[in-house]
Amino acid sequence: MLSYLHEFHAGNHADILKHLALVFIFEHLNEKGKPYTFFDTHAGAGLYRFDDERALKTGESMRGIQRLLDYASRFPDDVPSEMQGYLSLVKKYSADGMYPGSPVIESDLLGNGSILVASELHSAEFDVLQKTMRGRAVQLHHRNGWEMLRALTPPAIKRGAVLCDPSYEEKQDYTDAAKTLCDVHKKWPAATLALWYPLLSYRNDIIQGMKDTISQFVLGINAHTEILDVPFCVDTEDSHIETTLDKSIGSAKPRLYGSGTFVVNPPWKLEEKLRRVLPFVAKALGCEECARFSDSR
Repeated sequence: MLSYLHEFHAGNHADILKHLALVFIFEHLNEKGKPYTFFDTHAGAGLYRFDDERALKTGESMRGIQRLLDYASRFPDDVPSEMQGYLSLVKKYSADGMYPGSPVIESDLLGNGSILVASELHSAEFDVLQKTMRGRAVQLHHRNGWEMLRALTPPAIKRGAVLCDPSYEEKQDYTDAAKTLCDVHKKWPAATLALWYPLLSYRNDIIQGMKDTISQFVLGINAHTEILDVPFCVDTEDSHIETTLDKSIGSAKPRLYGSGTFVVNPPWKLEEKLRRVLPFVAKALGCEECARFSDSR
């Protein structure tokens, strides 16, 4: 099913977590000045407008990145230094009323001689992505992201990383994520594999099962492989129902109470940086009481 459109959710709390981790990964890759390969399996449209009617309908960017930018401008002395790279990049686009999606962030941060490969299956989204990325150094694929990643790894330039952030519209996405990352790790064991996942109370078991499957496979190959799990809650687990009803189906809709980033072979200091910035994000978004950060092997 290809009904998911990120325009409804761009710039929300989940994007903030995902893109903070993404920027930190790129900062690490760029430190050595050596080329690398980066794969993005679910690229989306690339850029999103704050005044898009879909964004205005949900208000998620207003409660997310726009609130964070406003708070950071009012309390600049409180902004952790680690956040400056992300905030500077986002401000460049917010000045024009837009929020950058992952392929735009990746393209902006791509090191010299490095390769960026991005895939998007949704036809309408891919058409927009092509226009958004015109003139940028990126290889675009209109194909299933899981299939693309398995087919093109390991790359010729073996230093590198992967971002996977499927919509999880279907339960199969959790199975596909686990299987694909296990397959890719087996072929490309040195790569950093970053997987975004939702926090949905009615799917806690399947989410945990996905992470357990990847962890057990990776640690079964090498027990010393580092794995970082970063859940970021913006609400309590039991507050899982939208406050308004979806009139088209006549029932309440489950919602995210947070999200997480699960990373195999995390870059050095990724955990430390996230520990530094997430309390500030929680304060800016007004969710300090519910915010939670933890890591696991």
